[in-house]
Amino acid sequence: MQPNYRFQLLAPPDTPSGGAFGRPNINKQLYDHYLSSIQKLRGRIYLKDGAIRESELDDEGRFFIPGDKRSWHFLLVDSSQSVIGGARYLVHSRNATFDQLRVRHSALANNPNWAPKVRAAVEQDLQTARLNKFSYVEIGGWALSEEWRGTRAALEILVASYALAHLWGGCLGACAATARHGSSSILRRIGGSSFEVGGEVLPPYEDPQYGCQMELLRFDCRTPSPRFTPLIAQLRSKLAGLPILRPAHKTAWDAAPAWSTSPVYQMA
Repeated sequence: MQPNYRFQLLAPPDTPSGGAFGRPNINKQLYDHYLSSIQKLRGRIYLKDGAIRESELDDEGRFFIPGDKRSWHFLLVDSSQSVIGGARYLVHSRNATFDQLRVRHSALANNPNWAPKVRAAVEQDLQTARLNKFSYVEIGGWALSEEWRGTRAALEILVASYALAHLWGGCLGACAATARHGSSSILRRIGGSSFEVGGEVLPPYEDPQYGCQMELLRFDCRTPSPRFTPLIAQLRSKLAGLPILRPAHKTAWDAAPAWSTSPVYQMA
């Protein structure tokens, strides 16, 4: 039985044409509609979970995360054209530095005892990304309507990270995952792992912004859990050639993003 939802990719305005995805659909009104929809879903879910305060929502109930318009968004859209879930990917070039990342502002990265170790651990992966000509991606903004939890939709939102990374030419990355609803443990089962430096694992930490325990996890598109390899291949096939929706043509840029000219990473 086919799921009664479809995938929708929102791309940043500076995304070049071509590459692994289909012909771009340049439609600011539609782009704004879908971006607003996932921000409203985020706002409703996060508020209900106690992760944010009502004062953090705008008048329409949207919860903004800095960098939303510079990010890719993987959305699930149901038959009534409502956004039922999604995740956000802030894709950096392979030349990105630690100080340019959002993880730089995490509670753990600002803890005097752990700040140097967080920097060292992340910079190890930034160097690995450069050596492999990979991009570096920060993953987050997960949200899924309650009625879809525990379904294939929930799994596809998480596993899509690997499928998209292959289409971007290979990625390493980071995500701050909450222990709420078992999110961090689920991400570990899929292939996420702890950051380490000098054999020392970065610990879970209390996040004052979201009022819960979080873990800083690393993501490597080359090392998913083998049990999910078939699903990753299925999603990659579905997403390859899928038209992307973006708000406007890019008028000028210094260089195309690193992933736009990288070869598609093939899974072993």
